[in-house]
Amino acid sequence: MKKQYIIIAALTLLLIVLSGCGESFAAGEVFANSKALVREAKAGITEISYDDFKLMLEEGKLRVLIDIREPGEFDAGYINQPDEDDEYPYPETFTVNIPRGVLEFKIGDQSYWDDDLWVEMPTKDEVIAIYCKSGGRCALAALTLQKMGYANVYSLQGGYRIWLDPSLPLEEEISDSGG
Repeated sequence: MKKQYIIIAALTLLLIVLSGCGESFAAGEVFANSKALVREAKAGITEISYDDFKLMLEEGKLRVLIDIREPGEFDAGYINQPDEDDEYPYPETFTVNIPRGVLEFKIGDQSYWDDDLWVEMPTKDEVIAIYCKSGGRCALAALTLQKMGYANVYSLQGGYRIWLDPSLPLEEEISDSGG
C-alpha cells in the first residue's frame, strides 16, 4: 500500500514537471522566451496585412500611426515620411514616434501630444495602427493598448521591414534584442 502511494506521488510530480516544459505556463503567465511571449500577444490582437494597411492609408482611414521603435531607428526612416518637397504620401495620417518603453506613460498624456508631438491625442475608440521593426514589439504594444482600453488597435504584420519590402517573408526570427 505504501509503495502505491509513492508511485502515485512520483507520477503526479512527474506530470506536474512535464506539463510545465512547454514554451509558457498559461496560468502563471511565465514564458520561456520572448518568442513565446510575442506569440501569446499576437493571439490576442489584430494584425493588419501590408495590403490592408496600405489601403487604409490610401483611403485616409488612419489618422494616427505610432512607430514604437527607438528614436534612432525612427530617424533612419519611417512610414509616411515626407519627400524632398516636404510632401507626405498620406497627408491624412500623422506618424508619431512613441518608443515601446514609454508607450504606456505617453499614450494618454495630453501635454505630451500637444507639446512634443503636435498631434491631437487619439481617443480610446479611434483607429490606431502601430509598427516596429519586424512585428514583435508592436504585438506586445498592441496588447498593452487594448488592456488600457484602446478598442481599435492594429499591429502591422511584419513591421517596418515589410513596409520597405512586401516580398519578404513575414516571419523573421525575433531575437532577444527586439522585433
